[in-house]
This record gives sequence, structure tokens and C-alpha cells, in this order.
Amino acid sequence: MSMTQRTSRAWRDAVDSVHGVESKYKRLVKAIAGEIESAVLVYGARLPPQREVAAELGISVQTVTNAYKELERQGLIRCEVGRGSFVAGRLTDRVSNYILDTTEREVVDFSIARMVHTPEHDEAWRKVCATLAGVEDQPWIRAFRPIAGFERHRHAGVAWLESLNMPAHADSLLVTNGAAHGIFLALASLVGPGDTVLCESLTDHGVIGSANVLGFTLKGLEIDEHGLRPEHFEEMCDSERVSALVCTPTLNNPTVSVMTDSRRRAIARIAERYGVYVIEDDVYGALPEKTYTPIASLIPELAFYCTSMTKSVLTGLRTGYLAMPRRLALRCESVLRVSSWMATTVIAEVATRWITDGTARRLVELQRARLAARHAVLTAVLGKYVLGSHPNAVSAWLRVPDHWQADRVVRELRNRQIAVTSPDPFLVSGAERPNAVRLCLGADVSEPAFEAALGVIAEVFEQFPHVHDFL
Repeated sequence: MSMTQRTSRAWRDAVDSVHGVESKYKRLVKAIAGEIESAVLVYGARLPPQREVAAELGISVQTVTNAYKELERQGLIRCEVGRGSFVAGRLTDRVSNYILDTTEREVVDFSIARMVHTPEHDEAWRKVCATLAGVEDQPWIRAFRPIAGFERHRHAGVAWLESLNMPAHADSLLVTNGAAHGIFLALASLVGPGDTVLCESLTDHGVIGSANVLGFTLKGLEIDEHGLRPEHFEEMCDSERVSALVCTPTLNNPTVSVMTDSRRRAIARIAERYGVYVIEDDVYGALPEKTYTPIASLIPELAFYCTSMTKSVLTGLRTGYLAMPRRLALRCESVLRVSSWMATTVIAEVATRWITDGTARRLVELQRARLAARHAVLTAVLGKYVLGSHPNAVSAWLRVPDHWQADRVVRELRNRQIAVTSPDPFLVSGAERPNAVRLCLGADVSEPAFEAALGVIAEVFEQFPHVHDFL
């Protein structure tokens, strides 16, 4: 029995059981999704063509098309022009296949976008913990209001944002548990099922996961070495109703692109012309020597600005700040209340003290130097493969040689105890898949081990894959 016959028979029961005003395409979506979730349809399986399904089930091609589009929107399948439709599974369920979510001591882990950790970080942490332990009045372990964060914590956030060229006000700023939390709050405040949100065609996997959770349609914009192209942004805004744009102008993840100030101004003008909200992820904004102009600073009544300390000050310091339009402040605070009540106050207290006494800025400068040193080694060992790099970025984007495919080179490196990330977690549905991998420079290894691991990658890149490697 063919896959088409077997699946069509299972799907027919769902379509035939539709009564009254119930939608056939929704019942078909539920049936196919159930088979994917129960592994009847496995990752990579090819779905039958839409016309065949329509003929076998006795329904219109449009009904099947609508079902496939909804499954693609949910991230369960991918539809490739000229090739067909394939089971993809949810990115939120598969991301640990690409980015290690547990520590493996024997593996040099280049898969996690983290900072370079140093003894100076440990010393600063021990010092602040000792200071906190000696404070008699400790509201950060007793209070759970205000939801937006303690006033002094928010004022420290305002000071931090101002150092990044982002004017902010305490009454329209929330303390969050990192930048990803802030982006989710902004999205949940603005969009819902059926809304269209734009982003770079290669974007942080958290944005793709948010689309799955919140039910909005995520569409990728064309990108080049300077980030998303304003012309394509304007074309999309002109052709359909767009609710929001999510973007990372400074050190995009994974391409490490940096938008020029002129491009940022162009995007701000387009967003203002079409009334499109901009959610700006500036989690890497503190790292470059040059401080850029945030898009959000140009259109404050249409923009959300998110950053945190995790990628520049200390990996575990998951304190972030979300600046938002004043008229949406109460709405965002309400979403914060129901999603996590408020950010973790103990960690926010540490961030506040470090912003105030200059420790945060000192650790950022240290991080710049350590990253620059590792990027110099990367350029020396793998320079001819670098597609995107910046001396202060926590990662680099590497071109995979033509005789390798990204998936196969990732597997080969894992066999050699090295973890890198394929493009899949960052790929917006419908976007062209580049033959590249992300390599994060913050791997928690010694400098000799770091250089040796890059040498192994260079060795693999120069080899040809085994002809029997079909797994």
C-alpha cells in the first residue's frame, strides 16, 4: 500500500465526518497534524500532491491547499515549489537537535550563542553576592510588586538603554527575564492568529517559535550583507496588511549583519508610512565599538526595543529591558502579569548595581577584547569560509564547501565531538536554505582547545564526505 493511499484513507474519515457548518479543511488539518504528532508521518516524509488528495477524498483542490497552508503556518510541514510538501515537525520540538540544550563535557560546543566566560566574570559575581548577603533590607527577596519592576531597576534600565543611543522613560519600560521574554511580550501585545508579522528570512529561532505559539503568520524578508532589504519591506507592506516587523539590526543571528544608519532610517520611514509596528531585538547592541542608532529611537510611538545583559555582561544575568510606546504600556504590563508576573528581582538587583557602579560597562569592554581575539584566530584558520563576521560578535556565519551539505557536515563534526548549528533553526518558512553553519565563539574551552577545534573544522571542510553517508 502506497503512502498516498494509506494516508488518504485515514484522512477520508476526518473529511467524511464533517457535519453542518464545520470546515472540511480544519478537520483535514487536525487529521494530518495528529499523524505527524504520533509519528505516523515521520520527519522528512513527503506528503501526497494536493490534486491527488483532492481526487481521492472527493473535495476541492482549494480545500487541500488551505489545509497544507495552515499546516505550514503551524510549522508542521514545509512546502517547496517544484518539489512538494514534506513533514517538518515543530521547530520548538526539534531545536535541541540543532542547538545542544544539555552540557556534554567532551564536546566543544559552538552551537550556543553565549559570551566568552572569564575569571573576571566569576570574581565580579562573587563580589556582588557577598555585598547582597550583607545588606539588611532586601526587598528583592520579599516583594512581588510592581509588575513592571522596582522603580530603581527601571531607572537603571533607562540609563543602560541611553548608553545604547535609545532614549527611554521609566513609565514605559518593563524589566524582563531577558530579551527573548521581551520580544514575546511585545508580540503577544500586538498580534494574534491570522496576523502577518515580517522578519529577516534568517532570524532568531525564538521568533519562529513565537509564531507557532501565538498563531500569527511569519514571513521572511530578503536580506543581504547589511540585513533586511528596505525595498522588500516596503513591497510587502504595500501588497498586504502587515501588523509588525521583528528585526535584529545589530549583529543579526545567525548572519552577524549590521545595518547601516541610513538603512535603519529607511526602515523607520517605511514603518511609519504604513503604520507597521517595529519590534527591535538589540540584545547584541552593547558589543560593537560603534554605537548605532536604534530604529526604535526614530519612531518611538510605533516601536518596541528589547535588550538584555546575557550576551554582553554575564551569560546567566537574564535581566532584560523592554521599552514600548506609552499607549501600549498597560497592555504589555498585563501580558507580563499573566505570563510570568514580574521579572526575577534578585537578578535585576545585580544588573542595577553593575550598571550603577560601572561593572557592567567594564565587563562589556572585556568581552569585546576576548571576542576580538577569538575572531582573529577564526580568520586565521577558517577565513576563506567566513560569510559573516564581526570582531565583537558572539558568532560567525560559515560557508559550507560545495562538496558538503550543511546537515552532513554538522553530523561529521558531531562525530568528532564538535557541535555547530545548521541553518534550519533560523530559517523562516519559504525562504531559501543557505549551505552554511553558525559557529559561536563563546565555547567554554581554553584558547588552545578553541584553536584546535577550529583546525578540525578546517580539516573536515577540506575533505570530501564518505560516499556511504546517507543517514
